[in-house]
Amino acid sequence: MIIVKEKMCHSRISRHDRGIPASLYPFMEDLIERMRIRGQEGTARNYKAAMRSFCRFREGDDIGLSLIDKTVMEEYQTWLRHGGLSRNSISFYMRILRAVYNKAVNKEMTINRNPFLNVFTGMEKTRKRAVPQCEIIRLRNLDLSHVPKLEFARDMFLFLFLCRGMSFIDAVFLKKTDLRGDSLSYRRHKTGQSIQIKVIKQIRDLLERYHTDSSPYLLPFIKSPETDERRQYESALRSINKALGEIGEMAGMRTRLTTYVSRHSWATIAKTKNIPINVISDALGHDSIATTQIYLSNISNSVIDRANELVIKGL
Repeated sequence: MIIVKEKMCHSRISRHDRGIPASLYPFMEDLIERMRIRGQEGTARNYKAAMRSFCRFREGDDIGLSLIDKTVMEEYQTWLRHGGLSRNSISFYMRILRAVYNKAVNKEMTINRNPFLNVFTGMEKTRKRAVPQCEIIRLRNLDLSHVPKLEFARDMFLFLFLCRGMSFIDAVFLKKTDLRGDSLSYRRHKTGQSIQIKVIKQIRDLLERYHTDSSPYLLPFIKSPETDERRQYESALRSINKALGEIGEMAGMRTRLTTYVSRHSWATIAKTKNIPINVISDALGHDSIATTQIYLSNISNSVIDRANELVIKGL
């Protein structure tokens, strides 16, 4: 049903490509097109991502600019939160939609109803969300075979951890062609940085367990390749984080488990084992050109692989 409504949403956009629209999606499409013409591809992609997210929240239904109020945005914030997004990620979408709304107000397409007054649009310092190695081991040893959904979520958490705290979006879009022998090579979605990981036995075991012959992807998240893959990724993220939350409660963990916790945990455990910060930064694929990457020489993959082996030693 959602897919059908999304198609209807896009058809409405195509019908409002002339003149000044009175509803949200055509207005955003117009802004996005103008950005692309000006060469602002990055900003255009961000606006497109925000529009798609809001469209999914609305199940494809467009909304008049004059109908956007505090209630709508509060409900959208709740929907995003239930999807497992952090406050900063929620703020990312909200700030884009607020900018769009303000442009509409400036064009006198609607009056200002201050719809973003009660939603988060700031930037929160990222809290340290990590679990110690003993908790990772306990998580690995949990018998979840009676609940395949939870077992899959746990295994994906471990996969991310074993792959040096890989980001979930990068794991979702890993392709079989990225795996060559004992090496897994890919580019980070967030930064475009090239990453190479040594495929140890634990990683290979998980890949073989969830191998599917019919898909070009390594892991079974994208069920319909080339068909709104971003929507499938976001759906998978919500599903995995919900399952991880259940697992954490079952195991009595104080930290709420999410895919991002695996990344924080790898970095934190690496630090406790006195692995140099620059090695950790390169292992995670951080791309802060203004700081880290300016003065760091390229660290060889063998050094990073040894760091990973040290982190997961004893699991």
